Amino acid sequence: MPRFRRIPLAYKNLTHDYRRLAVAVGGIGFAVLLMFMQTGFRFALLDSTVAVIDDLNADLIIASRAKFALPSEQRFPRQRLVQAESCPGVAAAAPLYVENPVAVLRRPGDKGHPIRVLAFPEGEPVFAIPQVAQRAEELERPFTALIDRESKSKFGVPVDDLEKLRNHRAELSGRRIRFIGAFSMGTDFANDGNVIMTARNFTRYFPFRARGNDPLSIVDLGVVRVQEGAEPAAVKERLAGLLPDDVRVFTKSEFRDAETEFWRTSTPVGYIFGVGMALGFVVGVIICYQIIYASISSHMPEFATLKAMGYRDRYFISLVVFESVYLSVLGFVPGLLVSWLLYAVLAEWTGLLMLLTPPRAALVYLFTVAMCVTSGCLAMRRALAADPAELF
Repeated sequence: MPRFRRIPLAYKNLTHDYRRLAVAVGGIGFAVLLMFMQTGFRFALLDSTVAVIDDLNADLIIASRAKFALPSEQRFPRQRLVQAESCPGVAAAAPLYVENPVAVLRRPGDKGHPIRVLAFPEGEPVFAIPQVAQRAEELERPFTALIDRESKSKFGVPVDDLEKLRNHRAELSGRRIRFIGAFSMGTDFANDGNVIMTARNFTRYFPFRARGNDPLSIVDLGVVRVQEGAEPAAVKERLAGLLPDDVRVFTKSEFRDAETEFWRTSTPVGYIFGVGMALGFVVGVIICYQIIYASISSHMPEFATLKAMGYRDRYFISLVVFESVYLSVLGFVPGLLVSWLLYAVLAEWTGLLMLLTPPRAALVYLFTVAMCVTSGCLAMRRALAADPAELF
């Protein structure tokens, strides 16, 4: 009995009518695009939120035990970092200060908009951002700062022109500020922009954050670097035993994973994009089912002839499965290309980290294959129902 691989009937069924093939590819490509966009927004939420963690020059991170997410304002005494530096294996423990609710960036004639401000002590390499290290001396001057070039355009800061940026007039929380350069971090769903400055300048803009005490006496995060040759996990265990219970110690990857998990499972945004991904899959199943079913229905006499010639059901099952796989490949390619273009446009417009990585593309392709094969299985009954008696 002839085998399916010797007769490329699935391929011929799809390509004999190029107009129908174009419609089929367009329909499946649209479903692929839906899944790519939902996946892109979901990962943009997670990647953009943890971008500040990725940019820290840290092996370990200390946070308040009450802190459940980066935007929350649960802080801890700076004294904990002094205690941490006495721990064997710790090279340095520096504070990271964060202010958002009362940080308003305003240009002349504008009402102003909230922006996240990040601050670090002078001389401490808290950030693994080249622009911060390059401008370290200038940042020590009063009322100077760096601004994220991915910040939303509503702030009106000319981030792409250094000369204009340095001459730009702006106020932060009612006091003048001078930007001496830009860096790249990216916005997220909670912050429309970022500013980096030294701790000394930070006190000039937010002198009341400690309610009458030194504004630098309370810390948002502790950035810990271990000594060369020390194992971060072992140092973490020693620190956890040394410090009081009002703080927790994480490795950098653990803190990143905890933040990702919070946004993925504890906020409605994560669920919304998950539901959107599922809807894209269902839409694709419906579209693909209609395409395969129509293709089978239009060739029922031919299928009946093959059955009369002795071809068995497994041949028709293979036919439908291969046709589904061909459709998944042909529909995935245009969906991938359009998604890549939209990712670039949205990243430029929004400042979000819309990253089309190979693992994420592979994930969507697996969903595409599953979508098409599921549709083929649903439509397979039509091919198996072909009756040689219909020929007479």
